[in-house]
Amino acid sequence: MNQLVAILITLFFLGLIVYFTVTQKLKDRYAFLWLVTASAGVLAAACIPLLNRFAVWIGIAYMPTFVFLVTIIFILALLVRQTISLSKQSDRIKTLTQEFAVMEKRLLELGHAAEGRETT
Repeated sequence: MNQLVAILITLFFLGLIVYFTVTQKLKDRYAFLWLVTASAGVLAAACIPLLNRFAVWIGIAYMPTFVFLVTIIFILALLVRQTISLSKQSDRIKTLTQEFAVMEKRLLELGHAAEGRETT
């Protein structure tokens, strides 16, 4: 029964990811990662007895501890990836702002030069 509930919850999550992808709320860049994650969740829910045996084989007596460990590592990897992406976006915004300021200054200088030619 627990396994059935786990499979239903992970299938619901997979359905949400597909829905968000189709409605363009989740961009293609991230959709693949989340589709793979949701699919892995469905697979893990379907293979709970195998996960129990694997956890015991690597020395973890309580399988949920293994699941939490894997989940925490995955979340940390996502956070690092998002931080890198945020840093790149911050650099791009800074560069665009500087380029905009330079172009605005040039435009003002051209406007002043054009006004000077009109008055003479």
